[in-house]
Amino acid sequence: MRIEDIKKHANFQPDRFGRSVIITSENSVLFLYSFKPGQAMTEHSHPFSQEYLTIIEGEAVISVGVESVIAKPYQVIFVPREEIHAIYNYSRQPLLITSFMSPKP
Repeated sequence: MRIEDIKKHANFQPDRFGRSVIITSENSVLFLYSFKPGQAMTEHSHPFSQEYLTIIEGEAVISVGVESVIAKPYQVIFVPREEIHAIYNYSRQPLLITSFMSPKP
């Protein structure tokens, strides 16, 4: 068993979102993305991995394919492999999101 405190992995950067590895295994990885207000992750896709985004704190506009939602704490968004997606912290509050990817990118 391994227990991690997610907030201890927060990695806010002045000019871009931060990313930390929380836990990794042979087949998967759990990241923590840290966004200051106004920061974004630009459109991209993962050719071999599916991704589950879970909002821990804050709110974000998350786009997956042609759909966009305002995601709130405790919501999970599924991103199929090869699907273009993006994250934007539109609020005035910090944003923490976990990203579970399988298989590892």
